[in-house]
Amino acid sequence: MRVHFEKVFMALNFIRIAVKKRVTIKAKPATSHISPGPGPLGWFRIFMLRVSALCLTVFLGLSTAQAQDLRSALDEQSFPDYRVLPVSVLSPIIRETEHTEPTPALTPDVLAPFLGNPLLMDEVSGTLMGRVITGPEGNVLLGQFSPFLAQDLPLSENGLYTVFREGDTLTHPVSGEYLATMAHVVGVAKLETPGAIAALTMVRSTEEAVPGDRLIAHKAPSRNAYLYPSPAELPLDAYVLSTFGIASGAGGYSLVAISVGSQDGIQPGHLLSTRYPEQNILLTSKVVSPARRADNCRITDAKEAVYVRMLRCDERLPSQRELLGRSAELLRLPEGHAGELMVIRVFDRVSYALVRSAERAVQVGDRVVSPGT
Repeated sequence: MRVHFEKVFMALNFIRIAVKKRVTIKAKPATSHISPGPGPLGWFRIFMLRVSALCLTVFLGLSTAQAQDLRSALDEQSFPDYRVLPVSVLSPIIRETEHTEPTPALTPDVLAPFLGNPLLMDEVSGTLMGRVITGPEGNVLLGQFSPFLAQDLPLSENGLYTVFREGDTLTHPVSGEYLATMAHVVGVAKLETPGAIAALTMVRSTEEAVPGDRLIAHKAPSRNAYLYPSPAELPLDAYVLSTFGIASGAGGYSLVAISVGSQDGIQPGHLLSTRYPEQNILLTSKVVSPARRADNCRITDAKEAVYVRMLRCDERLPSQRELLGRSAELLRLPEGHAGELMVIRVFDRVSYALVRSAERAVQVGDRVVSPGT
């Protein structure tokens, strides 16, 4: 134990002396002249120092790194290796990078209220469909939470059924060509008791179901149904076919059907513009006299009123000869921008689109074009 302690003490003392010697060597001022090589005595001294370092390494059991450090410290000719690095002078400058907006995405949760209802009769033709019979007490108007009976139900994995009836027929407004037949969805029902005559309950409805309405297995909107809105760069000349029963026209966040589909290159997420057609207005002027002759009114109290009437598209336009002498004028208003659409469901020849914004109510017959045209 004592011998081991002495070895450790000698090693620590020797390393302290060696490190002190290295610091002394590094601190020597550099001289500009070239020093002569070591003489015979110097070579002998270097040889003895290296032999001593080797003996100490073996005797003390130093590691390779410690032995290398010891030899470097004992060698008078060893100096640190310095490298001159290149110097770069930097100056502050203004760097401009192009800012690009990330592509917006609409999540399935946002689209769920709009993706559940769009349906075409052509889409469900050939599939097994159930039929609403009546309510349990013979009632025929079946609203939300109303129980009812149905037959010929197809299999539904989640026990839910979409209740619908045949809707309007969609035809091209210019050519009169048949495009599709809409299915008017009225709600969703839940199966309570299966059987040949099954019992169900309306769990969600937009209007009352009636006997004769059809049922198919309900499919929830896909959780991966993300939409990435982008302008449709297509040469389109389509029309609005339906506003789903809104007689006054479709406003913001309403659903419309348009006369283009996948055969025309339309895809979900395409952005489109709607333009209302040219319109004719009839301006008539009339002098309005005082209401009663007994009134002490002067002639100057009589006023000239101008009446404006928008002519319907199926109304005959008066000729210039008819307008002559009637203080009337026929004006034709140009086509204008109505709103912006986003396609959310695409079929073969028709598509369903959501009105993103509307400067004017979108009407049946409005033109649908690519943005910027």
